[in-house]
Amino acid sequence: MKTGYSKICINPAYGAPIIGYYEPRYVKGITSSLYTRAVAFDDGNKKAVIIAVDVCFLVVSFCEKTKDEIVKATGIERDAIFINFSHTHTGPVVGNDHASDRKGSEAYDEFLVNCIRDAAVYAIDDLSESKIEIGKAEAKNLSFIRRYRMKDGSVVTNPGPHNDNILEPLGTPNETLTLIKIVRDGKDDIIMLNFWTHPDSIGGEYINADYPGYACSTLENALPGTKCIFLIGPQGDVNHVNVNTTKGEMAILKDLDTDVPHSDEHARHMGRVIAGAALSIYSITEEVKTDKISYGSKIVNLPANQENERLGEARKICALYDVGREKELPYKEMELVTVIAEARRIVQLENGPEYFPLLLSAVKIGDLVFAGIAQEPFVEIGIRVEENSPFKNTVVCCLTNGDCGYIPTSRSYDEGGYEARSSILKRGGDDIVVDGMTELLKSL
Repeated sequence: MKTGYSKICINPAYGAPIIGYYEPRYVKGITSSLYTRAVAFDDGNKKAVIIAVDVCFLVVSFCEKTKDEIVKATGIERDAIFINFSHTHTGPVVGNDHASDRKGSEAYDEFLVNCIRDAAVYAIDDLSESKIEIGKAEAKNLSFIRRYRMKDGSVVTNPGPHNDNILEPLGTPNETLTLIKIVRDGKDDIIMLNFWTHPDSIGGEYINADYPGYACSTLENALPGTKCIFLIGPQGDVNHVNVNTTKGEMAILKDLDTDVPHSDEHARHMGRVIAGAALSIYSITEEVKTDKISYGSKIVNLPANQENERLGEARKICALYDVGREKELPYKEMELVTVIAEARRIVQLENGPEYFPLLLSAVKIGDLVFAGIAQEPFVEIGIRVEENSPFKNTVVCCLTNGDCGYIPTSRSYDEGGYEARSSILKRGGDDIVVDGMTELLKSL
């Protein structure tokens, strides 16, 4: 098996809009550069490329346009292209912002397409004979369930640190770090990391790749002559917020009086912990068979979460938000975000559609398989995909080859919280995704 690597900077310009948060933010500077990284594989017959992009998300149409360019430039098949988004919340708007009326620039969008294409081209140009090894470790106390049942029976997403009304978390994070080590003849080794928690630990108006970027740079600094790429795993119901914040965490977090405290230093800490976990197993990874490449994709249809009986209420909320008067609503912080997101979802789906197509992608490198889900599934869904996979070494990724939005578990719709209330998908999507991915993996 031959393997290649490339890395291209994709920083936006000063003043460009920053994605998300239902509030305007514009680039004031850069504290951690954004990149698109690519790893190419060649078995002598087929090629495939795994690409990581430091953006919050890219819609399906953008990914399809990018794939067109990669196919034209390299000749590899579309299903052999696996584009994963880091989901940093301190990255540029690409296309339209899902949370506002802001749009990115056409010039930056074109620039990004070209950079992702070029990353694929350069990775293929960098091919060298290699062997691939895999290992797993735990990166503890970085990922926390963000949905909680409160003492009054309600369910709240991000209720804030040291909230005396919290009863229990609704779920369990996955603290497993998967490390793929690619040892190459005559060229730098490559490390591929996979970890499952929300990259939203910084905030503010400075471009930053969040903890995935710091994990890569820390590991590269610790292992000179090594290149790193990060693939985000299912993280729809987890993030960095420890509601039982330790004194050490309090010392490196800002805005501790808010529901979601952020800081650059906390993101750096997360990167160090992940890099440390990777280093703890770096010398004891096990080689996997890598004889042939195969790949495939599958479209599954997920039912839309339509609630036209609540249109009147939703329109009033959206009207206030659209003119900047959302603070007149009787909600604060995360509950206000939840109510706005829910209202926008109801208005958006007034005239359908009945279903949303969801792309599932898989690239198999010998006995190693990358399984990609286009949206943000809850951790439990990713665990089910792993358990149902016919392959021992299954790396589950979310936000792959398009789109953004939550795939909650079916029971979460009865529980409530931001993710289920804002999701464009009706309950039952979890089973459809797991069954669809299981079928896809078995077909390989």
